[in-house]
Amino acid sequence: MHSDTAHTPHSGLPAWLSPETRGSQPLRRVFWIYGVACSQALFFSLLWLFNRVDSPLYALLLVGFVGYSLLITRLVWTNADNVRDERLGVIARFLTVAWGLNAILVSGFLLLSHLGGHALPLLDS
Repeated sequence: MHSDTAHTPHSGLPAWLSPETRGSQPLRRVFWIYGVACSQALFFSLLWLFNRVDSPLYALLLVGFVGYSLLITRLVWTNADNVRDERLGVIARFLTVAWGLNAILVSGFLLLSHLGGHALPLLDS
């Protein structure tokens, strides 16, 4: 065993998934652009497609949206230390985890509604 090879409990994980991983991007970019703007665009796209696609495709789109939300949660978590005020990183982590949980719940309800044949009247053309 070499002295430069440290074995931690997480050494079997990929580097991007390891708890020791720290991001190098500014938190404001990850949070506002990748997190807020892109997530909102994806969500509104899902609402627009609600009455326009079949259930299997809609379910696949929802799985992609939930996956993206989980990826954003990880990105915000690893980049939350890239701020001057530590409190902003904590707030960003909290809000992103809340958004991820909300995305999972809303996606589940949208899928159940789609499978039940309900229309989404707000965006009906």
